[in-house]
Amino acid sequence: MQLIAVKYQGRKRYRDRTPLRNEWEPGDAKRVPERDAKTLLRFAEFSRADEADITEQPGDAEAVIAAHAQREQDERTETESMLMLIDSMDKDALEAYALKYEVNLDKRRGLDKLRAEVVSLIEQFGAR
Repeated sequence: MQLIAVKYQGRKRYRDRTPLRNEWEPGDAKRVPERDAKTLLRFAEFSRADEADITEQPGDAEAVIAAHAQREQDERTETESMLMLIDSMDKDALEAYALKYEVNLDKRRGLDKLRAEVVSLIEQFGAR
């Protein structure tokens, strides 16, 4: 995983909504995973930073990578357990679960088709 140096130029403290939930003070520059950097760089308050501007302590990059890997593993585990649970649900339970994604299922369809539709929702948007 590649880390990108990003600098926050906002006026007040900010906590991003990326999976790592970084807290930013005005003028902070941190290394973040490439996927999170693309999200943050869409905003005017963020820009690419030089490595000399980084305000992190030594070892923070390894902590970021480890936290990111752990979060991905947790998401994968949660998704797998939900997919296993889907196999035991009946039509009513599948319909109730699909409402978490704001999708109304047609209960006239077969149980296998409903399960396949809910599985595709989980794979597309993650377990909820």
